[in-house]
Amino acid sequence: MSSNIAYISTASARAIILSRNETLTGSYCSIKDLCAYEHCTQKCEIIAETKNHLCGNVQSSNVEVLEGELVAGIGEYKIGKNVLLKAMGLGSCVGVILYDPSTCIGGIAHVLLPGASAEGKTKHAETAIKTMLEEMIRNGARRRKVCAKFAGGAQIFKHMNMEMLKIGDRNIKSVQDTLKEEGIDIVATDTGGNVGRSILFNTIDGSMIIKYSSGKAAWL
Repeated sequence: MSSNIAYISTASARAIILSRNETLTGSYCSIKDLCAYEHCTQKCEIIAETKNHLCGNVQSSNVEVLEGELVAGIGEYKIGKNVLLKAMGLGSCVGVILYDPSTCIGGIAHVLLPGASAEGKTKHAETAIKTMLEEMIRNGARRRKVCAKFAGGAQIFKHMNMEMLKIGDRNIKSVQDTLKEEGIDIVATDTGGNVGRSILFNTIDGSMIIKYSSGKAAWL
């Protein structure tokens, strides 16, 4: 079975289109809330243009095909270029993105705990960020160009004790402190609250898509 992930950028919108065997399986569009269609349909110009490109009918300069997706599980990080990076099911965890726009190399870490790990485990914010940054640089990223985005750190379960409720806030602060220590500019954040999140990061253009557990989505 053939599956594709395509990114399309037009004058009016940007979108990530997922397809399998020439059938649309999902999409993330920057103008979804303003769209005339309640659901994605073949009548949508963005969908039609992307499908024609993927099918080889018409080659569009607006469409770029990604090489796949990489998902960072809890306590993991992934780096790549020309891929879609994902961290799913973030509650009190924080998804941290590092990105070098000059080389389009990006990384995503799924941070579980604040601080550093004496054993080098990347479930801790400081260890994850520093380890991911070092690997990105080894793979060609330029340190002085790297910027950051992050999201998460929510309070999901209200019945937990006070110390457990603070873990989201502590994760956020640990991420902020580590990025500051490393001299990395923070260009976008979406943190706190009581709604779970999943994040997707497009290494082609540096956009972060936040999918909330409420069903809504936002582009940063």
